[in-house]
Amino acid sequence: MSEPLHPLETVTTVYLLRHGHTEETEKGKLYNDPNVELTERGRDQAQALGAWLEKIKPDVLACSTARRVRSTAEVIEKSIGLKAIPIEHLNEWSVGEWEGRTYVDVKEKDPDAYKAWSANPIDNAPPGGESITDLYERIKGQLKDVIKQNEGKKIAIVSHAGVIRSILVEALGMPLINFWRISIPTGSVSKIDFSDNFATIHFTALQPEQLSNNK
Repeated sequence: MSEPLHPLETVTTVYLLRHGHTEETEKGKLYNDPNVELTERGRDQAQALGAWLEKIKPDVLACSTARRVRSTAEVIEKSIGLKAIPIEHLNEWSVGEWEGRTYVDVKEKDPDAYKAWSANPIDNAPPGGESITDLYERIKGQLKDVIKQNEGKKIAIVSHAGVIRSILVEALGMPLINFWRISIPTGSVSKIDFSDNFATIHFTALQPEQLSNNK
């Protein structure tokens, strides 16, 4: 019995924040456009995220390179006094030729392509885009690197719904088919603790006003 039954582990806390509201989100579009802007509602959401994170006092702020995410992160920077680190590998799922379209539009105008994709929407990719498996593997690798570089710290990551879904799937160790069952609204926060041997999800997809007593 030379080893303790409950060895102490270094815990790295990750806060996952989805960018603020956009018109494309409102219209249900598939998009990875790096130039999409926040709406007024989106800027209000960014302010709320920043005010909440000010109480958390994260050690690190990271974000994707998309404008809607950078704009959200810039508001947060002013609240918490940290400069966001842009990471291209945290960008959203690439939908290729379906950029700027809705699922309904694709289904109506390109039924064969939609049927081929929807037969296995995890492993199949939109024409010219990524599969969800590709996205998941990309995000899983980047998450591992970010945690390794900031072990034991509190990390705030501003990104996208697909990115956050991928990290939640990885943390729970659940089949990737469940990717589509997770809703991540704009301006929401999820919290996960990671160590070498476990991941604990404390809350998912909550708005800052729902988190007044949660850190």
